Amino acid sequence: MSRHAKERLPPPDLPIFSDRLTEVVETIVKGGAPNAGHFCGFCYTPIDRQRLHCPHCRKAVADYPPVAKVNDAVIEMFNKLRRRESLIVNSMAYVGLFSGAFIFIVVFYFLFIFAAGIWWYVFDIVLLFVASRVLAGLFGGWIGDELGYRYAQRKLAEEWSAFSARREARRAARSETAL
Repeated sequence: MSRHAKERLPPPDLPIFSDRLTEVVETIVKGGAPNAGHFCGFCYTPIDRQRLHCPHCRKAVADYPPVAKVNDAVIEMFNKLRRRESLIVNSMAYVGLFSGAFIFIVVFYFLFIFAAGIWWYVFDIVLLFVASRVLAGLFGGWIGDELGYRYAQRKLAEEWSAFSARREARRAARSETAL
Protein backbone atom coordinates (compact mmCIF):
# COMPACT_ATOMS: atom_id res chain seq x y z
CA MET A 1 0.00 0.00 0.00
CA SER A 2 1.38 3.38 -0.93
CA ARG A 3 2.05 6.18 1.55
CA HIS A 4 -0.94 8.10 0.21
CA ALA A 5 -3.24 5.09 0.54
CA LYS A 6 -2.18 4.68 4.18
CA GLU A 7 -3.04 8.33 4.83
CA ARG A 8 -6.58 7.74 3.55
CA LEU A 9 -7.32 5.13 6.21
CA PRO A 10 -7.98 5.90 9.87
CA PRO A 11 -5.23 4.80 12.28
CA PRO A 12 -4.98 0.96 12.37
CA ASP A 13 -6.30 0.73 15.93
CA LEU A 14 -9.59 2.35 14.87
CA PRO A 15 -12.43 0.89 12.83
CA ILE A 16 -13.26 2.78 9.65
CA PHE A 17 -16.74 3.66 10.94
CA SER A 18 -16.86 5.05 14.48
CA ASP A 19 -19.44 3.67 16.90
CA ARG A 20 -21.25 7.00 16.81
CA LEU A 21 -21.34 7.06 13.00
CA THR A 22 -22.65 3.49 13.00
CA GLU A 23 -25.51 4.51 15.33
CA VAL A 24 -26.36 7.56 13.23
CA VAL A 25 -26.27 5.72 9.89
CA GLU A 26 -28.38 2.86 11.29
CA THR A 27 -30.98 5.42 12.34
CA ILE A 28 -30.82 7.18 8.97
CA VAL A 29 -31.18 3.89 7.06
CA LYS A 30 -34.17 2.85 9.17
CA GLY A 31 -35.80 6.24 8.48
CA GLY A 32 -35.62 7.33 12.11
CA ALA A 33 -33.61 10.48 11.41
CA PRO A 34 -32.80 12.72 8.47
CA ASN A 35 -29.33 12.70 6.96
CA ALA A 36 -28.40 16.03 8.49
CA GLY A 37 -26.06 17.26 11.15
CA HIS A 38 -22.45 18.25 11.68
CA PHE A 39 -20.04 15.54 10.53
CA CYS A 40 -16.27 15.21 10.18
CA GLY A 41 -15.24 16.01 6.62
CA PHE A 42 -12.94 12.97 6.52
CA CYS A 43 -14.62 10.06 8.34
CA TYR A 44 -18.18 11.47 8.74
CA THR A 45 -18.30 10.89 12.49
CA PRO A 46 -20.75 13.33 14.12
CA ILE A 47 -18.79 16.13 15.82
CA ASP A 48 -19.58 19.16 17.94
CA ARG A 49 -19.31 22.52 16.24
CA GLN A 50 -16.56 23.75 18.57
CA ARG A 51 -14.26 20.76 17.90
CA LEU A 52 -10.84 21.40 16.37
CA HIS A 53 -10.14 17.70 15.68
CA CYS A 54 -12.38 14.72 14.96
CA PRO A 55 -12.56 12.46 18.02
CA HIS A 56 -12.45 9.37 15.77
CA CYS A 57 -9.95 9.89 12.95
CA ARG A 58 -8.09 12.75 14.70
CA LYS A 59 -8.05 14.84 11.51
CA ALA A 60 -8.03 18.61 11.98
CA VAL A 61 -11.27 20.40 11.18
CA ALA A 62 -9.20 23.01 9.35
CA ASP A 63 -7.89 20.34 6.96
CA TYR A 64 -11.23 18.57 6.47
CA PRO A 65 -14.08 21.03 7.05
CA PRO A 66 -17.24 19.54 8.57
CA VAL A 67 -20.08 18.57 6.26
CA ALA A 68 -23.83 18.83 6.77
CA LYS A 69 -24.68 15.25 5.80
CA VAL A 70 -23.15 11.81 5.49
CA ASN A 71 -22.10 11.11 1.91
CA ASP A 72 -24.46 8.73 0.09
CA ALA A 73 -21.48 6.54 -0.86
CA VAL A 74 -20.65 6.10 2.84
CA ILE A 75 -24.22 5.07 3.59
CA GLU A 76 -24.04 2.57 0.73
CA MET A 77 -20.75 1.20 2.12
CA PHE A 78 -22.49 0.78 5.47
CA ASN A 79 -25.39 -1.09 3.86
CA LYS A 80 -22.97 -3.38 2.01
CA LEU A 81 -21.08 -4.00 5.25
CA ARG A 82 -24.26 -5.15 7.00
CA ARG A 83 -25.38 -7.28 4.02
CA ARG A 84 -21.99 -9.03 3.85
CA GLU A 85 -22.00 -9.77 7.56
CA SER A 86 -25.56 -11.06 7.39
CA LEU A 87 -24.88 -13.24 4.37
CA ILE A 88 -21.95 -15.02 6.03
CA VAL A 89 -23.68 -15.44 9.41
CA ASN A 90 -26.90 -16.77 7.86
CA SER A 91 -25.03 -19.06 5.47
CA MET A 92 -23.06 -20.57 8.32
CA ALA A 93 -26.25 -21.00 10.38
CA TYR A 94 -27.74 -22.97 7.49
CA VAL A 95 -24.61 -25.11 7.39
CA GLY A 96 -25.32 -25.91 11.05
CA LEU A 97 -28.96 -26.76 10.31
CA PHE A 98 -28.03 -29.02 7.43
CA SER A 99 -25.35 -30.67 9.55
CA GLY A 100 -27.98 -31.46 12.19
CA ALA A 101 -30.25 -32.91 9.50
CA PHE A 102 -27.36 -34.95 8.11
CA ILE A 103 -26.63 -36.38 11.57
CA PHE A 104 -30.34 -37.26 11.89
CA ILE A 105 -30.31 -39.10 8.56
CA VAL A 106 -27.14 -41.03 9.38
CA VAL A 107 -28.45 -42.10 12.80
CA PHE A 108 -31.86 -42.98 11.30
CA TYR A 109 -30.17 -45.12 8.64
CA PHE A 110 -28.19 -47.06 11.23
CA LEU A 111 -31.28 -47.47 13.41
CA PHE A 112 -33.17 -48.80 10.41
CA ILE A 113 -30.40 -51.31 9.57
CA PHE A 114 -30.15 -52.61 13.12
CA ALA A 115 -33.94 -52.65 13.65
CA ALA A 116 -33.83 -50.60 16.81
CA GLY A 117 -36.83 -50.01 19.06
CA ILE A 118 -39.21 -47.08 18.80
CA TRP A 119 -37.46 -45.17 21.59
CA TRP A 120 -34.33 -44.96 19.51
CA TYR A 121 -36.32 -43.28 16.77
CA VAL A 122 -37.74 -40.81 19.30
CA PHE A 123 -34.16 -40.16 20.46
CA ASP A 124 -33.14 -39.54 16.84
CA ILE A 125 -35.93 -37.00 16.37
CA VAL A 126 -34.91 -35.18 19.55
CA LEU A 127 -31.32 -35.36 18.30
CA LEU A 128 -32.45 -33.69 15.05
CA PHE A 129 -33.89 -30.68 16.88
CA VAL A 130 -31.12 -30.34 19.44
CA ALA A 131 -28.22 -30.90 17.04
CA SER A 132 -29.69 -28.57 14.41
CA ARG A 133 -30.24 -25.80 16.95
CA VAL A 134 -26.84 -26.19 18.62
CA LEU A 135 -24.93 -26.49 15.35
CA ALA A 136 -26.79 -23.53 13.80
CA GLY A 137 -25.85 -21.43 16.83
CA LEU A 138 -22.27 -22.67 16.76
CA PHE A 139 -21.72 -22.24 13.03
CA GLY A 140 -23.78 -19.05 12.60
CA GLY A 141 -23.32 -17.33 15.92
CA TRP A 142 -19.70 -18.09 16.57
CA ILE A 143 -17.84 -19.10 13.41
CA GLY A 144 -20.05 -17.18 10.98
CA ASP A 145 -20.01 -14.07 13.12
CA GLU A 146 -16.21 -13.99 13.20
CA LEU A 147 -15.82 -14.81 9.50
CA GLY A 148 -18.54 -12.37 8.47
CA TYR A 149 -17.06 -9.55 10.52
CA ARG A 150 -13.53 -10.07 9.16
CA TYR A 151 -14.69 -10.41 5.55
CA ALA A 152 -17.01 -7.39 5.72
CA GLN A 153 -14.35 -5.22 7.39
CA ARG A 154 -11.76 -6.19 4.78
CA LYS A 155 -14.12 -5.30 1.93
CA LEU A 156 -15.09 -2.06 3.70
CA ALA A 157 -11.41 -1.11 4.00
CA GLU A 158 -10.98 -1.67 0.25
CA GLU A 159 -14.07 0.39 -0.57
CA TRP A 160 -13.08 3.15 1.85
CA SER A 161 -9.61 3.36 0.35
CA ALA A 162 -11.04 3.68 -3.18
CA PHE A 163 -13.62 6.23 -1.99
CA SER A 164 -10.92 8.26 -0.23
CA ALA A 165 -8.66 8.15 -3.28
CA ARG A 166 -11.46 9.54 -5.47
CA ARG A 167 -12.29 12.18 -2.86
CA GLU A 168 -8.65 13.24 -2.48
CA ALA A 169 -8.25 13.43 -6.27
CA ARG A 170 -11.28 15.75 -6.51
CA ARG A 171 -9.93 17.80 -3.61
CA ALA A 172 -6.50 18.12 -5.27
CA ALA A 173 -8.13 19.13 -8.56
CA ARG A 174 -10.18 21.82 -6.77
CA SER A 175 -7.10 23.20 -5.03
CA GLU A 176 -5.18 23.30 -8.35
CA THR A 177 -7.99 25.21 -10.06
CA ALA A 178 -8.13 27.63 -7.12
CA LEU A 179 -4.47 28.50 -7.65
